[in-house]
Amino acid sequence: MNPRIYLLALGTFTVGTEGYVIAGVLPDVAHDLHSTVSVCGQMVTVFAVVYALAGPPLIGLFRNVRPKRLLIWAALGFAAANLAAAASPDVVALAGARVLAALGAALFAAPAAAAAAALCPPEELPRAIAVTAGGNAIALTLGAPIGTIVGAAFGWRAAFGFVTALALITAVAVWVWLPEVPTSTASTAGRLNLLRQTPIRWGLLTTLGLFLAAYTVYTYLSPVVHRATGLGSDGVAALMIVFGAGGFLAGRLIGRVLARHPLATVLRTALLLITLLLAVLTLMTYVHVPAVSRVVSFPLLFAVGAAWWSGGISQQTRLAGLAPQQRSQALGLHFSAQFLGVAIGGAVGGLALSAAGEGAVPVVGGVIALATVLSVRHVLPGARNDEAPAGERAPSGDSACV
Repeated sequence: MNPRIYLLALGTFTVGTEGYVIAGVLPDVAHDLHSTVSVCGQMVTVFAVVYALAGPPLIGLFRNVRPKRLLIWAALGFAAANLAAAASPDVVALAGARVLAALGAALFAAPAAAAAAALCPPEELPRAIAVTAGGNAIALTLGAPIGTIVGAAFGWRAAFGFVTALALITAVAVWVWLPEVPTSTASTAGRLNLLRQTPIRWGLLTTLGLFLAAYTVYTYLSPVVHRATGLGSDGVAALMIVFGAGGFLAGRLIGRVLARHPLATVLRTALLLITLLLAVLTLMTYVHVPAVSRVVSFPLLFAVGAAWWSGGISQQTRLAGLAPQQRSQALGLHFSAQFLGVAIGGAVGGLALSAAGEGAVPVVGGVIALATVLSVRHVLPGARNDEAPAGERAPSGDSACV
């Protein structure tokens, strides 16, 4: 595989670190800005909603900008937004900085995945997307804890300064080492017509369901895990690292899995596995045997992270294959559906928690994951079902490896 694809993973690592690190410094942010943790927690929602709504229009607006230049400017804009967050005097200013950060992230993530696809032959498409998405898994496993440690040692503003430095490094690395990537020749009308295509709509529904199920639980992992295991904040942090490690391992292996098995089979298996694992987590919260649950929780969260990440990378591969001439826009829609699931998941999980307690949260997440299995259809271009390995899906005209 083209080693320059790892430059794009550096960018997704940077974007992911910023998205996760804020959760670790929320109490300090609330105290310093004379607000509450719940109000400052809406910074996550602001980011997710802006990303979901603004991503595809922004990518369409900058469709004529060469990908390398777009990625550089997106990274620089992301750096400026995080610098503004570090200097925010109040919650309103911080919210504005989060809006700018979401715009920069949206302009980087989908074009980065599309550039990775353009830098490899079609048979390596799943692996290239897995490497790019793997930066986000490493962010969850390493970037967020490091940023949180920096914030604890030097204040929450330093955590955003840490992300600013990562974004600047990303911009320089892309400028120096990433080759020029051809701009898509798709017309504006063709891009706007993506949502009219039935396979694309089913694909976006799967993305929405996958991330809605995951974030319904992940957003409230702390109270759920505490109820099931009695673990405190340190234990929950360790489980989050294990969760990210599962995602990272899945990112390393899923390309090979997709090369050998039908994409639809992989997606359905991932969703059913998430359903089963959340059922076990539900049982742990109700039976409440902390000694046993503590032992089970670590492999359980590792497996949930692996299944979720496998589904997410499979979805990126699916949408890239369904729109080979419009990958940036198709992947932009994927990320919009993803962050819409993140935003709605927080609300749905909160309602379940307040209405029926900690055990209801994984129940709702599992039901959503099970229902999402029904959306895995029209996976291949022009076909109702996917019965071919991923390596057979890419069109032959996309075979050049830069």
